[in-house]
Amino acid sequence: MTNKGLKFKPTIYKKSDGTEVVFQVNDSTRIDMIITELHAIYAREQKRDLMALHLPYEAPELLLEAIGLLERATEWGEPTDDGLCGEPPLTMAEMHSTVWKEHQEAHR
Repeated sequence: MTNKGLKFKPTIYKKSDGTEVVFQVNDSTRIDMIITELHAIYAREQKRDLMALHLPYEAPELLLEAIGLLERATEWGEPTDDGLCGEPPLTMAEMHSTVWKEHQEAHR
């Protein structure tokens, strides 16, 4: 069986004057489409009888994990403290005053 891949066709709108406007599918939208498809696969697999599964027994849990990871990949939110290595963020004024104090100490 060959893998044909997902087809992400651009959306084409026809304006009233007959011209066409083509909207390409960006990567975030592609991931959203993949998430939607994974949800559909999960729902179909959950409805099947245990003896008629199309995927391995542990696949639904793995699908949910993949969905969660993909959703995290497309989230736009405030940065968390995880990337700050435990240090609180500094304002520019705080950074400037710290460097100025170090500069003054170096010239004593």
